[in-house]
Amino acid sequence: MGFVESVLKESRVRYREYRCNSPRPIWLTAGNQLVASYAALSRFAVVDPHYPGWRAHQVMDTHDLERLGVAAKLPSADQQVAVLLPQHAHIQRANSVCNQGSKQPAITATDMLSAYAASCAFIGNYSGGGEQRIREELMAIARGILRCVGLL
Repeated sequence: MGFVESVLKESRVRYREYRCNSPRPIWLTAGNQLVASYAALSRFAVVDPHYPGWRAHQVMDTHDLERLGVAAKLPSADQQVAVLLPQHAHIQRANSVCNQGSKQPAITATDMLSAYAASCAFIGNYSGGGEQRIREELMAIARGILRCVGLL
């Protein structure tokens, strides 16, 4: 079992394999979110014609994991847990809020989860799975990552 699937199991998010032409596993959550490694989703977004302009977005940014002091406990950045987001959700909402909430040099897991919760509030119902379910899944995955490294 790979890191992404381990985190999904830890987070208790319902998911199943997404049947596609990707050589690496991509998972579909109950909230219709596509979750995989950053590398797998980045490649998938380029080759699948159904997702033009969509981007892979790391659930927990590598820089933030470094600031938490746990990056060494996790796989490389391209193997981190990612979700596929439309460009407007990725750039205008998710990145801007997370970056604003994490300017301080050191951060706690609680601070990171608070910043991430604010970010999730702006993503909306991008997948058609329901805004509330999407937020709950993303927060569960974030907590799952932090549990995997012993912070929760």
